[in-house]
Amino acid sequence: MSNSILNETPQIPVPKAKEPAVQSANGLGISDEKFEEIIHKSLVTTGNNSLVKKVLAKIRAGEDVIIAAIGGSVTEGAGPSDFHQGYAYQFKDLFIQKYAADATKVKFVPAGIGGTPSAMGVIRYQKDVVAAGGRDPDLLIVEFAVNDWLECTNTRGMEYIVRNALEHGTAVVMIYAAATYTNQQGQISPVADFYNLPQVSISDGLAGSGINQEKDAKVYYSDYVHPTKNGHTYMAKCLMNLIAQIDAQEQDSKYVLPAGYKNENAFKKFAAIYSDTKDPAVSIESGAFNKLDDAIQPYAHGGKCFPENWAKVSDDPSTPSTSSGIVEAFKMSLNCKSLIMVYKNANNDSFGKADVFVDGKLQKTYAGHEDGGWNNCMIVMLIDESKAAQHTVEIKMAEGDEAKAFTILAFGYAL
Repeated sequence: MSNSILNETPQIPVPKAKEPAVQSANGLGISDEKFEEIIHKSLVTTGNNSLVKKVLAKIRAGEDVIIAAIGGSVTEGAGPSDFHQGYAYQFKDLFIQKYAADATKVKFVPAGIGGTPSAMGVIRYQKDVVAAGGRDPDLLIVEFAVNDWLECTNTRGMEYIVRNALEHGTAVVMIYAAATYTNQQGQISPVADFYNLPQVSISDGLAGSGINQEKDAKVYYSDYVHPTKNGHTYMAKCLMNLIAQIDAQEQDSKYVLPAGYKNENAFKKFAAIYSDTKDPAVSIESGAFNKLDDAIQPYAHGGKCFPENWAKVSDDPSTPSTSSGIVEAFKMSLNCKSLIMVYKNANNDSFGKADVFVDGKLQKTYAGHEDGGWNNCMIVMLIDESKAAQHTVEIKMAEGDEAKAFTILAFGYAL
């Protein structure tokens, strides 16, 4: 062994310095520079900007402006301990702070409710957005991307919401919320593209962001789908970035609604039916479904979804019955091409199954209580044809469940 080798100083490994935790104000574990980068990355398109610019002009002039947000539980504000920390509320506050000449002239209409797709949104729109606001909103945020995976209209409900709002001069912005199980952006965006809508994708923004998005990490997601407070802040700032980009642009030519529809067999006319609806085109005999169910899904901001319902209660001695013991059916007659029913999935087994007959034929049997039910809304398509025709619908308790309860919450029909 040579002396040169013997005399070498041993190389002692030097411990690698631990990288300091990222210090940032965004609370998502990334630098604020990166945070700004992924906000800009969320912008899909500004679409035709003229309607949003009209809203900006109104709010800067101190005129009355209505902002509405319709969607599922993410729009309702689920995730944080306080639903007011939801993205829609944060966006409303940021929007007012930046643009409003008179904050008292800005009204916010929250219309998110958990576990519901756009097929239920189309039934709720007139009541929960237009009537609740007193008129059509100036700006409408639409978020159903994480709920539309079992949507029964195949985006026709979504198209009707969008088109109806645009027909009334409302600026519509589409936001695609993210979930650990992915979302339906790919299904919805062709409709948004067809109507040249401004669009924001939270999934696009988060992709490759470095944010821990595992459902148990509690960094972006508080669970498998609902953002943390900081996650909702990110969503709100993505919307604000869209507005800022539009504000900086030259104004596009006046928005012109497409002459045709994106979907085949589109909903060209749509109406909701509640137990207090006075629609001369619809005839209803409630039969044993003649009570109101108060134990129904509540809104976070107060009130309950579909309080005007048809409830058949369990073991009601006053319930009319036939000699065979079969409870009197709910009967409805109307002219339509499509018919959606909303019913309650109860949280107790006093609720049973109901048979639904369309034009005298059994369409399907629906369970008023299934595992996991929490008085949430279930949305199903009862009729779906290419042309409108006169139909009869009959709903009665299934054999063996005559003494049990079932609640029909609402219907919606298309022509």
